[in-house]
Amino acid sequence: MLKNSLKVSLALTTALAGVSGAAIAEEAMFDGVEEVVVTASRREQPITEVAKSIDVIGEDDLRIKQYSFVLDALQSVPGVTINQNGSFGGVATVSIRGASSDQTVVLIDGVQVNDPSATGGGYNFAGLDPNGIERIEVLRGPQAVLYGSDAMGGVINIITKSGGDALGDSAFAEYGSYNSLRTGANISGGTERISFNLAGTYVDTDGISSAARENGNTERDGFESLTLRGKMGIKLSEAARLELNANYIDSDKEIDGFALQGDGSYALGDTNEVSKSEEYALAARGFLDLFDGMLSNTVSIEYSEIDRKSFIGDAETYGANGERLNLDYLGTLTVSEDVSLTAGLQHEEVKAASQDPEAISTDSIFGSVTYTGIEGLTLTGGVRHDDHETFGGNTSFEAAAAYLVEETGTRIHATWGEGFKAPTIFQLTYFCCGFDPNPNLKPEQTEAWEVGVEQSVADDRITLGATYFDRKTQDLIIFTFTGGYQNVSRARAKGVELTLAADISETLSFNANYTYTDAKDRDTDSLLARRPKHQAYAALVWAPTEKLSGAVSVTHNGRELDSGTTFVDDWTRVDLRAAYKLNDTIELYGRVENLFDADYQQVLGYGTPGASAFGGIRARF
Repeated sequence: MLKNSLKVSLALTTALAGVSGAAIAEEAMFDGVEEVVVTASRREQPITEVAKSIDVIGEDDLRIKQYSFVLDALQSVPGVTINQNGSFGGVATVSIRGASSDQTVVLIDGVQVNDPSATGGGYNFAGLDPNGIERIEVLRGPQAVLYGSDAMGGVINIITKSGGDALGDSAFAEYGSYNSLRTGANISGGTERISFNLAGTYVDTDGISSAARENGNTERDGFESLTLRGKMGIKLSEAARLELNANYIDSDKEIDGFALQGDGSYALGDTNEVSKSEEYALAARGFLDLFDGMLSNTVSIEYSEIDRKSFIGDAETYGANGERLNLDYLGTLTVSEDVSLTAGLQHEEVKAASQDPEAISTDSIFGSVTYTGIEGLTLTGGVRHDDHETFGGNTSFEAAAAYLVEETGTRIHATWGEGFKAPTIFQLTYFCCGFDPNPNLKPEQTEAWEVGVEQSVADDRITLGATYFDRKTQDLIIFTFTGGYQNVSRARAKGVELTLAADISETLSFNANYTYTDAKDRDTDSLLARRPKHQAYAALVWAPTEKLSGAVSVTHNGRELDSGTTFVDDWTRVDLRAAYKLNDTIELYGRVENLFDADYQQVLGYGTPGASAFGGIRARF
């Protein structure tokens, strides 16, 4: 069924070839223009009207901070926790506000890339490169109404660059510690009617030992990756346009596993295993505005696939393939100056061929209404119903409010929402140890609320923010060797996010955030694994001249439970970056990561790099 649908999808994709990028949110606030986001409501919306907690990492921030991986950029967002099994391509997970890592929807240009073949259906961020990305929007809290299953913790939407009217290109190359090479290029252009953007990146490094060096592991585990991105489009008329976008990642990673010890036990250590993966994310979309723009319509065909294999020598030791196809309609109706409606239909098919030859489908209908009739006040409410072919129907609701007092620069926001996560194909089909698959698995369910305030002072040069969040989850799916997968667990996560952003002068800016998260098992009152109570991030950016710029950042991760009763110690890392423009075309840049050579682990037993230096050159034409 999925293959037949895919043939239809590819046929329509071919028909839509040459299309322009979808309407994307505007860049960060500059020259008095208010920032616009798209992820919170699936339409363009001023950020002051958004009641949900959302952060935007823009193209300028990605460049100034010299992030090598999207994972590094996400660590700067409040409420976001990163865990990686060794650096340079090791399995990397992201969790939001104490939710598990597979309870976050990850999108690339609107295409969901969560892995249907993974045990929990999460996404591995290890190979995700920032080149060619225009912005990353991180939406925190349950988002089931607009994004369906898996969005219990939040949504991460990665939006790539679009083309422009004029031809332009850029290239970069950098080299540094661990014999690491990273190089890439970006080219964009078009006319008033046709536009395109193409980007490519190649990474090759000897890496470090994935298993921690202090445990006697000295063999380096290399990583090699190729990323290709493209977005093309055509404007058919003032009211109609089409788009096509594609993302591809091919990566090879040497990994460490659990090896047999002399005493007959197994321990994490150097092994000769290699993990290979290929990822595809494709989308074709048509846009049509009717009634002088009062009704905007979007029809989408989206396909993603992840193919994973592991080898020892030429022998394959593991293989998995996950596919996802979405057929989607989204409509936005401006009823009046004060009222707008958003509604949609979605048909989704997911397949994990290594576990089940048949696809599992879900049909969904959703809608939300936004009211802005009172000055400064925005009210939003929504509902969604999903019909899953295995467990049946599920209905989710949400409500949100934001109020801006312009005279004082105060913004108050509050949301309440529900979320759910359908059982994965692995959970529905896995059997072992004398028990059969559990056909009665229900979706995991969550209910959450938050309230926060932002205050601007000093002529809007300083903004302070505080948000309290509280989420309760039930029917969590766990595995036991006595009964397999079952809905038996409950959890709760509550905490506070504090933020500060300040333009100290025309050449100096500062931003910082702190998150306290109390995430516990509600049945045993024990801590949830890999959810640190304390996290903090701060960055100082300095641009004393038009040619010279620099940044220093500090990342702190508190002590956290790893597994059982074993904890990973807290750690603090300092990173330093600088860049110098030789002229309008050439820029030299360099950075030192982990400046003070902190010795730390994110996942017990897996190593992280010590002090590391990298330097490179950028060219813009």
